[in-house]
Amino acid sequence: MEAIDFSTYPPTPVVWAYTAVDSACEPLGCTDWRDRLPHRWSQEGAWLSGEFKIVRSMSELKPPLLTYQQYLQQEYNDNGQGQIRSSIGLKSLYNYAFKTSSTSLAELTTPTAICALFMLVIVLRRIKAILLPRFSDLGRQAALHTHGRQWLEQTNNQTRIVKFGEYVFRLIFHTAVSIAGIVYFWDKEWWKADGTKSLWIGYPNQPIDAGMAWYYLAQSAYNVEAMISLLEISFVIKTATKGKFPGFHIEWSPNVRGDFREMFVHHVITNMLILGSSSFRVTRAGSMVFLVHDISDIPVDLSKLANFLKWKASTAVCFTAMVVLWCITRLSILPFVIFKSVMIESWMVCANGVVDPILYVFYQPIFVFLIGLLILLHAAWFTMFLQMGYYLVFKGEAHDLSEHKTGETLGTATKRKIN
Repeated sequence: MEAIDFSTYPPTPVVWAYTAVDSACEPLGCTDWRDRLPHRWSQEGAWLSGEFKIVRSMSELKPPLLTYQQYLQQEYNDNGQGQIRSSIGLKSLYNYAFKTSSTSLAELTTPTAICALFMLVIVLRRIKAILLPRFSDLGRQAALHTHGRQWLEQTNNQTRIVKFGEYVFRLIFHTAVSIAGIVYFWDKEWWKADGTKSLWIGYPNQPIDAGMAWYYLAQSAYNVEAMISLLEISFVIKTATKGKFPGFHIEWSPNVRGDFREMFVHHVITNMLILGSSSFRVTRAGSMVFLVHDISDIPVDLSKLANFLKWKASTAVCFTAMVVLWCITRLSILPFVIFKSVMIESWMVCANGVVDPILYVFYQPIFVFLIGLLILLHAAWFTMFLQMGYYLVFKGEAHDLSEHKTGETLGTATKRKIN
């Protein structure tokens, strides 16, 4: 496969700029603006020449996804006339959703996927509303044995008990989705040695299995709900009356995370990558990013639970596993396998002649930028882990700097030592 020489193409900022001009000129009737430029700027091979103009959008290049109506026409026609049976059964819905590849569920911007995502977020929030109080009760019982009744009765420790329930829920989700991801992707070619080229070969005509569609929907629902929950615990709205008119203002909540800014940016970037990779149908690469995140989150949740329970040995073991897995997944596989492939192998999407190289120049840097930001955030969190490890090893103190910038307390002004 012969590589494409992208050095002859204009840089991405130039492509963005003249595409914006093209978009603005189309309704104004000045689409020939290049002809009015000096010849040296618009001659063949120049950055502003017509040969580099984006003619077709990515939406025009992607093969159409199968809608439920089309599925019924294919599967349930009478006498070859293409008439759909009047009754739509659960079996047809099940086969469409879980047995059919490349349906409209595979792209999160379609109405079908948006409806499914909306329902999943509602279901997830309902499940959390039911389970979190029960998990918090378990934390309350555990705290009675590990911290004592006096600690349990302190009002400001109730937040820690609620967070215990959140940690349990996150642990269950990350464990379940990691196992499901490993099982589903175990034999996929892009996870094999030197298999990352298969992320791009055949694009955009790569089929999207029903399993991949629901994997994306579940991950998207979790991340959307996580952002909503983060905002709920980070801010409080207070009412105030000025003169005759009532008003309100927003303040930081006492329960705000110590790494709120990093976590919020991470959620925004993650949701942008989810939406972008789904819309552009690069779900193979996106699924790899999902899986390395989920696996590395398991020991994070375990460490927080062990720290709450004052299990010194378990905290040390879980913390060590967290650091090791973080290095393997988020600081090794993500930058040196996935990000590397996006950087130097993704040009293969142009190899079959379907995708115009100028479209690649336009869009590829966006994904590079977003994944690069994720890697920087992971590096920042890793330095936080090193600080936490220092306190744990050399001072015997458990400081959860992700929850509190100055360390985690147990309802008193002093920091707790693990014993």
